[in-house]
Amino acid sequence: MNFAPALISEEHPLEIREELPGAMLGLNEGSARTPEPIRVELLVQRDEGDILVTGWTTTTLSLVCGRCAEWMPWPVRAKAEHIFEAPHPNSIDLTPFIREDILLELPLNAVCRLGADGRCPVTGEFHQPRPESSDSLVREEVWEALSKIKPKN
Repeated sequence: MNFAPALISEEHPLEIREELPGAMLGLNEGSARTPEPIRVELLVQRDEGDILVTGWTTTTLSLVCGRCAEWMPWPVRAKAEHIFEAPHPNSIDLTPFIREDILLELPLNAVCRLGADGRCPVTGEFHQPRPESSDSLVREEVWEALSKIKPKN
């Protein structure tokens, strides 16, 4: 998705409303897929010598749940805010910036949201929360051992 900065003026901003193919994200198909196109709504404005790009990109991805290992829908709405300082090239490609905006919205480990009863919405299985341990992970013995360590000067 390219635009020519020379055509943008302070009085005449550029509105971009497009759909891009999901393949532009370059996802690992084993854990993430793009069944829907990416909807882009951007406003490109000139502010003195700079070009400001603001707006939103939205799509719904399919991610593998880290809990049940099933595919689940994952809606993404990524805010776009980019500044291009002068001097500008003849054409600016926004595709890598849009890709990065979306990828930064993805979780490291996507998991489906369990219902109030602990049921997985995809498989219907119950997942019990791990019981909290009353034993502290940090015991007095650890602090005693640490207090014996002396820093080297």
